[in-house]
Amino acid sequence: MINLKGGVGKSTISALLARRGFSNRGLDVLAIDIDPQANLSQGLMHRGYASFLTQQRPSIVEVFNGYIPPSKANPVPTPLTATTSFETIGSVGTRSLELIPSRFDFSDNLLGAVRPDPRSLARFLSANYHHKDLIIIDCAPTESVLTTAAYHASSSVLVPVKPEFFATIGFPLLQQSLNNFRNQNRAHSISVAGVVVNNAFYHGGNDGGPEKARAMLEIRSESARNGWPIYQNEMLHSRGYPKMMRGDNSYLGNAEMFGRFANEFFSSVGL
Repeated sequence: MINLKGGVGKSTISALLARRGFSNRGLDVLAIDIDPQANLSQGLMHRGYASFLTQQRPSIVEVFNGYIPPSKANPVPTPLTATTSFETIGSVGTRSLELIPSRFDFSDNLLGAVRPDPRSLARFLSANYHHKDLIIIDCAPTESVLTTAAYHASSSVLVPVKPEFFATIGFPLLQQSLNNFRNQNRAHSISVAGVVVNNAFYHGGNDGGPEKARAMLEIRSESARNGWPIYQNEMLHSRGYPKMMRGDNSYLGNAEMFGRFANEFFSSVGL
């Protein structure tokens, strides 16, 4: 989940697709937060995020470092293995919705020290989470070694966009980023699954008004130039999305129609 422009709904859509895949599609799901802002982690864990920080439970920091550091309970470094306990958001039988959460000190912890290995996340997932039906990685809106790590661990990219002024400012940067990765990793197949329009209201119009119309022309043009498909179903503007992120499905408003896009997305990636 990536767009090199902030505020387009990456974390929200990541959380909603993870919950929808687990609850409605019967998938075994892993969500990974590699954004130091940790919005996906806070959205899925809700009030539990504070205790996660206080108890210093394993996070994406430990995945990149490759071990769990010493603690009062365990005075020696501990290796990360398939039995390492991350956060379980929900489980049914052998299926679960798991989360590898982020921490606010993520970028300082990694980027301020020795440059992390961009292949470490892919190695960890291939060794321990190959059984998952769906793995969603929520990326930061700036390119870094963490972006490269996400590419190494992925086969498809989903690009959220809002139909507003400067809607596609991140598109050329993302296309160049993907091309650079492909050129440097010719055996790795990674494609753009599609662009999802995360709607908003303008000028009081229920379909966005002239501002959206102008932005959509730009979005269609830039997407066609890059060869990126646009999903037919948009994410309609709704105040219900934050509730859905937390697993609260009461009084959702237009958010109830999120399933239309979700079903189109899952079908597009073979799920």
